[in-house]
Amino acid sequence: MKNKQQTLKIKKNGFQDWTESIIWAFVFAMIIRNYTFQNFKIPSSSMESTLLIGDYLVANKMKYFFTDPKREEIVTFRYPADPLEPEPRERFIKILPPIYWDKEKGFLTWYEKKNVVKRVIGLPGDKVELRDKDVYVNDELFKKDYEQYLDYRVIPRDYTHIQWDSAMSKEQERIVMGSRDNFGPIVVPEGKYFVLGDNRDYSADSRYWGFLDRKDITGTPLLIFFSRSEDGQNRWERSFNLIK
Repeated sequence: MKNKQQTLKIKKNGFQDWTESIIWAFVFAMIIRNYTFQNFKIPSSSMESTLLIGDYLVANKMKYFFTDPKREEIVTFRYPADPLEPEPRERFIKILPPIYWDKEKGFLTWYEKKNVVKRVIGLPGDKVELRDKDVYVNDELFKKDYEQYLDYRVIPRDYTHIQWDSAMSKEQERIVMGSRDNFGPIVVPEGKYFVLGDNRDYSADSRYWGFLDRKDITGTPLLIFFSRSEDGQNRWERSFNLIK
């Protein structure tokens, strides 16, 4: 009888140790993921030619704990157009966001808005405007060597209107701000940023979904640690390149 109790105790202790190890490993992984460094893959062409589809990045998530983003810095952030919770909502039970219970699969799932990468153009208080593709910040032409334009067309302001979320009021009114190439002018509110993709003609950015909230900025990409083209070719020359 005594041997059976000892065996049962050993089994319980072993299960408890195993469970505690899993929990601590999970907590440690979440601390690293949320507060230090994170890796992710570039899924679109919106930052070409600075960042290419298939670039694998390491992002520094600590930098903006101590400072605010500066103009021209590339930032990672939670995509404002994504839903706050997984959809369809009735399928998921909130445990402790970003952890949800998937009723259909009968398992825990992790959900958060996807990380997106853009470049900061407008800071709080800045006036931003686009005229025939050219960007103006505080009425001065803002032209650098990293932006690219692949569409020869210049879309007039009154041709294709962007229904824009101004993010200036609690009601979040949808207002017409212009077209892709002729936009604004707008003034960036406190606690907000205006971001653009370097591939200006093919980027869903602040021209379409509004200002970026400071609290949604998660870090800045540090380096490309690996890169693979869409046809499966390794781009070794891009590996371990610092991102500027």
